[in-house]
Amino acid sequence: MGYIDIDAEEIYNFDKKVLVDIRSPQEFEEFHIPGAVNIPLFENDEKKLIGHIYRTKGVEEAKRVGESIAVEKLEEFYKQFKALKEKYENVIVYCWRGGMRSQGMCEAMSRMGLNLFRLRGGYRAYRQFILKDMERLLEGIRFIVLTGKTGVGKTKLLKALREEGLPVIDLEGLAKDRGSVFGSVGIREQVSQKMFDALLYEKLRKLGDGVIFIEDESRRIGNVYIPEPFWKKKEEGVYVEITASIERRVENILEDYTAMPGWEEEALRAVEKIRKYLGPQKYGTVKELIENKNYRSAVRFLIEEYYDKRYRQFGTPVAEFNCDDLERCVQELKSFYQRVLNEAQVQDTASERGQKAEEVRL
Repeated sequence: MGYIDIDAEEIYNFDKKVLVDIRSPQEFEEFHIPGAVNIPLFENDEKKLIGHIYRTKGVEEAKRVGESIAVEKLEEFYKQFKALKEKYENVIVYCWRGGMRSQGMCEAMSRMGLNLFRLRGGYRAYRQFILKDMERLLEGIRFIVLTGKTGVGKTKLLKALREEGLPVIDLEGLAKDRGSVFGSVGIREQVSQKMFDALLYEKLRKLGDGVIFIEDESRRIGNVYIPEPFWKKKEEGVYVEITASIERRVENILEDYTAMPGWEEEALRAVEKIRKYLGPQKYGTVKELIENKNYRSAVRFLIEEYYDKRYRQFGTPVAEFNCDDLERCVQELKSFYQRVLNEAQVQDTASERGQKAEEVRL
């Protein structure tokens, strides 16, 4: 018995599979392969201890301490991996670089009668693969890019389109940020660049070729950046402008930003960040409105005095849709989607015919 090494692209050859990240919980939380479960070889404090020993006493002593900690947990590891094997059949283990941690775990489980797969090169190899393969996936995709001023309801619209069964990628949802100075207000999670890239790749892979709705974003969304191939594809997309009345925009913003307790303090900190753009008088006005709980007036003031004055589009819209009536707007966009899809299919057919004609001439 033994374990089998596989490359990152081979992950997708398995149907009944589960990926097991054996890095510490802290490492797992920062980034992991989407869908993976965490069975940490070392807990956070144990990993910190081993790292300290490695730096102060050398690699051999660190290995000895690490092995002694892991041996104490072998029976529990066996129970967890056995349960996964019974449920998923194919269990794929990985660590950061496919080094001693994953090798040691797979060898130990093999000696106890469990045959596992190990990801060669670990998460680092997976990341290198997805960043390269993302370009291939994007070749067969065309984006409909929803652009529009703050508060018109682009995120709400994406959710409604997804509920209608249309392909959607919510970039702000993946980034856990709304992409502005107020972007993280009311949001308690943060996503690393590695996690964002992985989530985006897996979403693209799941949706496959075709036309996909996305929101117009700047290159940076909160603390993460849109990968270059995706950004270029977005720039080539079909842009449509979403509009809404000022009253509807105010309501949309209040719904999005005020759901979580403590949002007022976060909003005041965000206003402080744009103080130099507002100037002392306007800053004082919006600060006073929030402190006095005059939220609608505060939001309207920020829309008119900050957001609308700084608004810019990254592409030229070919159509405009008013979304004061969300249901009607969704139906109009569904019809637009079908036209773009038919156009893309015609272009693909013409391209295929051109390639075949060229092959005949050759």
